[in-house]
Amino acid sequence: MTAAVTGATGFLGRALLPRLVAEGGEVRALVRAPGDAERIGQLGATPVRGDLASPAGCAALVRRGDVVYHAAARVDLTGAWPDFVADTVETTRHLLAAALPQRPSRFVYISSAGVYVGSALAGPVSADRVSARPAAYNYYGRAKLLAEELVRAECERAGCPWTILRLGFLYGPGNRPLLRRIVPLLQRRRLFIIGRGDNQIAALYIDDAVDAIVAAGRHPAAAGRIYDVASPEPVTQRQFWDGVADVLGLPRCRRHVPYAVARVTAEISELWARVRGTTPAVTRAMVALMVAQQLVDAGAIGRELGWRPRVSFAEGLRRWRAAEPVELSAPEACPAPAGAAPRATAMTPGRGMP
Repeated sequence: MTAAVTGATGFLGRALLPRLVAEGGEVRALVRAPGDAERIGQLGATPVRGDLASPAGCAALVRRGDVVYHAAARVDLTGAWPDFVADTVETTRHLLAAALPQRPSRFVYISSAGVYVGSALAGPVSADRVSARPAAYNYYGRAKLLAEELVRAECERAGCPWTILRLGFLYGPGNRPLLRRIVPLLQRRRLFIIGRGDNQIAALYIDDAVDAIVAAGRHPAAAGRIYDVASPEPVTQRQFWDGVADVLGLPRCRRHVPYAVARVTAEISELWARVRGTTPAVTRAMVALMVAQQLVDAGAIGRELGWRPRVSFAEGLRRWRAAEPVELSAPEACPAPAGAAPRATAMTPGRGMP
């Protein structure tokens, strides 16, 4: 079986490519930079130079019978709405326009449980029971949901089987953007836990995410289905950040900020950024993501595709630390000034999302 992959140079894509190569068949990956092409080749895949900015830019990626794995998107919780539309929705439109005439065997769209953030929900969420209604300020979730709708509509019009995966909060080796954000915050004691920190995070180890993606591309029952993918193991916000700090060899975060304060801080940050024409340090989407009770029901993918998470949170942290040791200098003693609004908090990272 042949495969075509977008987002191959990202955290998820770099883990997915070797698995697809090991499964056999040609694997092609869309790349823009020459350096990325070399790295993709080292993983055993065939780099295809192109760009999702237009259908013509990705026309060479997909061939007849391919399974298309579309993982490219704007993965962030800051930025302007037009940027999310351009980088997530329009790129998906362009890929569909280029790919569907080639008659791929399946189109797998990598979405996110972020589509639920900001919805007024109670209890575990799943696509079978809950309609995702992301909050207006949740640009990431809104863009992902619009891209999902495009995939369903265009694939059904073209007679192409599709599958959508809503992944939980990814962690594991290779998440360099997350590390670039978190290391300075932990070093400077500027990482804050929102509220009591006992809300559950929908954690998902990177290898378990790859297992789900591969199954979605190959299992006959996956056609025309939306699956929610996250570990059922309870992992709280505090436990998650404690684990990340341990992986990095840095002191655990012990500072809390009340939800109301975090929400007001985010609103002020967004307003100030609009006035100055800059990117806000804290957004309402960050606050909502990290304070939410992220209860995800992944039962459907287990029943229909046989997927089960194989890696516990403790084991995932152990593998992360072993595969990607981080040598850091001593934390800098520069806490935020007394009375200052927190400039960055536990809601800061968006890069754990697919």
